[in-house]
Amino acid sequence: MGVRGQVLTSATATGATTRGHSGRRPPLPTLTGLRVLAAAWVVLFHYRPDIEALAPWTVPADTFMRAGYLGVDLFFPLSGFILAYNYADAMRTYSWGSASSFVRNRFARVWPVHFVALNIDLAMAVAMGTLGVGEGGHRRTPAAYGQNVLMVHNWFNDRPSFNGPAWSIASEWFAYLLAPALFVLVARVARARTSVLLAVLSYAAMLTVFAVFALPNGNLEHMFYVRIMGEFLAGMFLCLAWVRGGLALGRLAPLLPLVVVAVALVPALSSGDYWMAPVMGLVVAVVASTGGWVGSWLSTSLMVAAGEASYCLYMTHYLMRPVVTWLREWGDDAWWSAGLAVVALVLALGAAAWLMHVLVERPARQFLHARATRPSPEPEQAPAVARS
Repeated sequence: MGVRGQVLTSATATGATTRGHSGRRPPLPTLTGLRVLAAAWVVLFHYRPDIEALAPWTVPADTFMRAGYLGVDLFFPLSGFILAYNYADAMRTYSWGSASSFVRNRFARVWPVHFVALNIDLAMAVAMGTLGVGEGGHRRTPAAYGQNVLMVHNWFNDRPSFNGPAWSIASEWFAYLLAPALFVLVARVARARTSVLLAVLSYAAMLTVFAVFALPNGNLEHMFYVRIMGEFLAGMFLCLAWVRGGLALGRLAPLLPLVVVAVALVPALSSGDYWMAPVMGLVVAVVASTGGWVGSWLSTSLMVAAGEASYCLYMTHYLMRPVVTWLREWGDDAWWSAGLAVVALVLALGAAAWLMHVLVERPARQFLHARATRPSPEPEQAPAVARS
């Protein structure tokens, strides 16, 4: 899912409407850089107590870190946006060959890392004696293992299983399987204003369902598809509005820091509800449209490389909990050891993600693509990160 580190062209900064000689639109490296920011936000969400214990000066950012579950509400529209950008107009007429090729490419993108992370969690559970159903209904059972292998583990049971954050992979897989049919439908929308209206309606439908049926914790039982489809479709429509020339939001880029400030200072925005979800979709559209310092920074080789490994960061960070726990206990002795522990925590999480990216993600994707009978260009947009 990440995009390689090509320079952001003027076409992508204003709304790409043409394709190159290869038939593909210019790449969007800014969205690759955005991926790592969303993944890091989720890491902060999961390890907030550890970070604040080791570095008390981070406590003022507690509200922002608590809102890290919104990383998924950034990634779901991001996924729909980039897939529509690369595929919607190209697959506006349904073809079984094109649809199967698309699904194979999506499988090659997400399954290998998910499968390896699943088995690492299984090995850890065996070593620590935590197989079975644990605290909060966390499932490490034979049935849950089989569902994880098939990437359907949250379709019928909303309790986490094995590598808990990987529930979003099952949600993304659901969207990927429907995407070829969705491309045929959304590509028929010719007017940019209509696309914007449909994006608004997608979010409105999602938020209405949450408002009516949500549990006290803000979530919906057995209705994962409400969140993924509302945001995935909204991302598609926002992309088409931009591609068709009716959504030029790059000039709003200077306002992006205000979104961060709002989330950081207003607890109600991170209280467990999803009212900020439309703002996350708007952020994706603004970043795709922008040039200037925001586009330049997100398109740097460092940010693009980090963005390409962001899926692995998301898939491995929760598996590193024993390491994080040990570092927290070790660093509690003194200020200097706490500082070293924070540095070690960042390095450990980054190293685990990069090793998974280099040793598993890249070679597995290349191997599976080589075996495909009808390979097609693979836009590298990462699956969504998630709240768990």
